[in-house]
Amino acid sequence: MDAPKEIQDKFNDVSAEVEKMLQIAHGHFETDISGPISFKYTISAPRDVLTDFERAQSVCFVTRYDALPVFEKINVVEKQGNYYFGNFHEARYLLNEYRSIIQNKKDSIHYQNVHKFCRDKLLNEDHSKDLSITVEHSERGDITQEFVKVLNEHYKAIKSLINQCEFGYIYNGILQHSDHRYSHRFWEEYSSGKSNYVFAKHALIASNIKMLLGWHYRLFSVMTFPKLGAL
Repeated sequence: MDAPKEIQDKFNDVSAEVEKMLQIAHGHFETDISGPISFKYTISAPRDVLTDFERAQSVCFVTRYDALPVFEKINVVEKQGNYYFGNFHEARYLLNEYRSIIQNKKDSIHYQNVHKFCRDKLLNEDHSKDLSITVEHSERGDITQEFVKVLNEHYKAIKSLINQCEFGYIYNGILQHSDHRYSHRFWEEYSSGKSNYVFAKHALIASNIKMLLGWHYRLFSVMTFPKLGAL
């Protein structure tokens, strides 16, 4: 529904802030690998393609990525003359789903750990010791080194977005924990309605982080892993 101008202006400010953050993050993009590409996975070491840890990491990352929701638009609803963020709970759910990827550095599917796996395999030239991944362009041949640059640029873009946000406040002060350092701020923002805009902003950013992890996802998803079985 159409929201009052004051509310619409605030959400417009959120959108403008997100766009500015994305411009800064996308400033890391320098390498162009446009065109059809394919991945080649090679290993001659006397073991499985992936270690037990890597297999678990692969399955968890791919299944989590497949299920990650995307925040598409903000809904405003009217109740007894007051206006509310209609999909506030959708934003809360979305942010909870992203926590292991963008906040918990000890988790194997945190974006830094996912990036390290991909980068290590792409840079490995000795497939007698570990898995080696090469990237072939349909016209230019082996572009593995250029592809590594692309992954690094996406990694830097994700890091830039996270550094510009307040996911620590979102997770440690509201969603997952109740850190007393954030209690006063959360109380004030929740009762005043400001937290609506904070959640909208971070849900939009998280959705963009999913897109920035697209190449990492493709590298993982190509490998064989268990699919969700039928009933």
